[in-house]
Amino acid sequence: MKCVPRLLLLFVMSLWALPAGLAQERTELRFLCFSEANECEVYADLVSRFSLENPGIAVVVEAADEAEIQALAGEGYDIARVSDFRALQGHYLDLRPLLTDAETFAAGFQAPFLQAMRAGLGDELHGFPDAVGVVAPFVNLSLFEEAGVVVPKAGTSWDEWLLSLEQVVQATDAAYVLSVDNKDHRLAGPAMSLGTSYFDEDGALTLADDAGLREFLQILHGLMLDGKTPRDALLGTGKSQDYFVRGETAMYLCGSWKVEEVAAQVGDAFAWAIVANPSGPGGGTGVVKATAVAALAATDQPEAAAAVIEYLARPDIIAEFSARTLTIPAQLEVAASTIEYDTDDESIAAALNAFAKEVPKLQAQAIALDMHPLAGVYYAASNELLRAYFAGEYSLVEALAGVKARLGGG
Repeated sequence: MKCVPRLLLLFVMSLWALPAGLAQERTELRFLCFSEANECEVYADLVSRFSLENPGIAVVVEAADEAEIQALAGEGYDIARVSDFRALQGHYLDLRPLLTDAETFAAGFQAPFLQAMRAGLGDELHGFPDAVGVVAPFVNLSLFEEAGVVVPKAGTSWDEWLLSLEQVVQATDAAYVLSVDNKDHRLAGPAMSLGTSYFDEDGALTLADDAGLREFLQILHGLMLDGKTPRDALLGTGKSQDYFVRGETAMYLCGSWKVEEVAAQVGDAFAWAIVANPSGPGGGTGVVKATAVAALAATDQPEAAAAVIEYLARPDIIAEFSARTLTIPAQLEVAASTIEYDTDDESIAAALNAFAKEVPKLQAQAIALDMHPLAGVYYAASNELLRAYFAGEYSLVEALAGVKARLGGG
């Protein structure tokens, strides 16, 4: 996260510019804002326009990091933008009775996003996911064109994709069919697509059915032994992205947060694009991480806070926020549309829109995994033990048994 001083206040409607009588009647809301780039600046502008439409409400946007937001949530703040949905459970305001149309509001987002903010299993609405990071494949289009191989369409299976990638490598100077780091948020999507169930019937994170994960790990292991995927990336001593930007691999599996970096590193060396996640019995899905904007229970102006949240969750406002921040929308209508991203680089705009098209296809568990309390435990265990599997230190059975044991299942 870029460092932004917390006390850099963005007072979005200057009270001194108003007639004195009106200024005294205005409600002032305080918005704690987590930011990785320019998100808080954009929100400051957006809520300034809200205040023009609602002259009785002013909003102060205050940049803060996640730790500060957690510490200050109960101290008179009204709204917060967070990267950890569950950290403020119990501190959120229930917006359901305050929204103009709660059902339409909720229908705009997949249920696991909304559930992650709830302390229980009720139907409270506390806010909305405003941006997501999604995992999907980067593909070297120039290599496909050179090889005379058609880029597979959405819905193509992993088996068919691997066949096409093999054909590209055989017909070009590319060294690898696929590069991917041993980071389980990158491996979990293919595992889910191939049928893995990370949660049991009670909703506990237990890696309940690991068949799809085993299948994908065996695919990667076989590619590594055949020299068709970079060994050092799987062992954690190299970066799979390096192989992609050098034009050495046909496919690179990573997340939307790498788009601008990849674009800068590739430059005009070759054409590339984001493609739909390859499919299996579970469809085609990546996994996702998200940020959210929510109202806080500490507010003494719940109706005003709800009005701001409802405004920011409007599809047109989310589309503008996504365009100006170069982020992926979680709102289903917006994700399915074409966003006019604020960039002169057509490859970045196309890539971000392609990632957005993956949002409506996300499995529920692909959303829930990263927001689960044990997600960190799972990722740490899988990164360590799967590295040992690729290194030949553990069998696949031993590695997966160790992951399950870390989760309390063995």
